[in-house]
Amino acid sequence: MIKICPKCGSIRVNWIAGGIAGAVYKCDECNYVGSFILEIRPEKLDQFRKELNSKR
Repeated sequence: MIKICPKCGSIRVNWIAGGIAGAVYKCDECNYVGSFILEIRPEKLDQFRKELNSKR
């Protein structure tokens, strides 16, 4: 499973903090910061990105 940004679909997502409340991630592409992150199978990544771009 790959962690991806829910805002832009990038795989350049890094864990920046964590603790009792849970992990916080930051996307290097769009600067999204939050605890909500998606995990997807590598073979579904292209399909997810196409769907994400079609909704913009």
